[in-house]
Amino acid sequence: MFFEKISFFGFSLYEMCLLFLIWSFLGWAIEVCAHALKMGEYSNRGFLSMPICPIYGVGVIMITIALERFMDVPFAVFLMSSLICTSFELAVGVLMKLIFHNMWWDYSDEHFNFKGYICLKVSIEWGLGCLIVEYCVEPWIEGFIGIIPRTVGVIVIIVMGILIVIDCINSVSAVYRLNLRLKEISEISQKMYDYSQKLGRSFADKALEAADAGAETAADIYMAREKAAERADIIKEEVSEKKDELIDRLRARYDALTAFTDVKDKRVVRLIKAFPSLKSVDYGDTLEKLRTELKERIRRKGA
Repeated sequence: MFFEKISFFGFSLYEMCLLFLIWSFLGWAIEVCAHALKMGEYSNRGFLSMPICPIYGVGVIMITIALERFMDVPFAVFLMSSLICTSFELAVGVLMKLIFHNMWWDYSDEHFNFKGYICLKVSIEWGLGCLIVEYCVEPWIEGFIGIIPRTVGVIVIIVMGILIVIDCINSVSAVYRLNLRLKEISEISQKMYDYSQKLGRSFADKALEAADAGAETAADIYMAREKAAERADIIKEEVSEKKDELIDRLRARYDALTAFTDVKDKRVVRLIKAFPSLKSVDYGDTLEKLRTELKERIRRKGA
């Protein structure tokens, strides 16, 4: 069998694929439970929509392979697993920020953190978790894999592999839509502000120009500015309808972007809820406003 013939570090490709799937699911379950205990609500955690967190599957395989020769020394397993998992978390965080222009988790509020990507507290938790995994759970998982019929295992690997690829494409697409949404919201907000500023400055400039033109004495300047102010009010009334129409169109588009009404945007909503610490490199303030708007809509819907 193809999956049995290829082996890595004492594990066949078949075993590694199943280990990856099982631990990806268990990692997702741990994340869901931890989030529920912390936030008091359910959230489908992880980058993918499926009930898996691939980072856990890859992490456990890395630890199992790298620390096999040190299993007789628990402290060495704790120390090395902490270093490996922390390095892996840092690499994934930096890579995802470079690719998607978003920071998916943030430990900035924790002591001894490095740019929010990693922190000492979580590193210790990684080490303790790996001790439990390697000495208590992993032997049972490997035994469970051994009793699964090979044909069933291969079918599961192939089907799940296809679903994961599809889910990855959808999730990447959701991130792309989120970034486009943030960009457009930010641009609309800036346009509304710039238009108001430009309109206000134009009124002020015209008033001052008209007031100063031909005025020789202080009294002349005062009277001219009074007349110019009246003229500015007339001009303002003439363009107010056009201004209101433009602002209304921009506001309608802004509301539509924050409404999350279409089916595709439900994936965007899931990402925002799954990563409460998600930060946009380019549109941080806009993402925070979007998150606040989403929370308010959820609250009103549940009320």
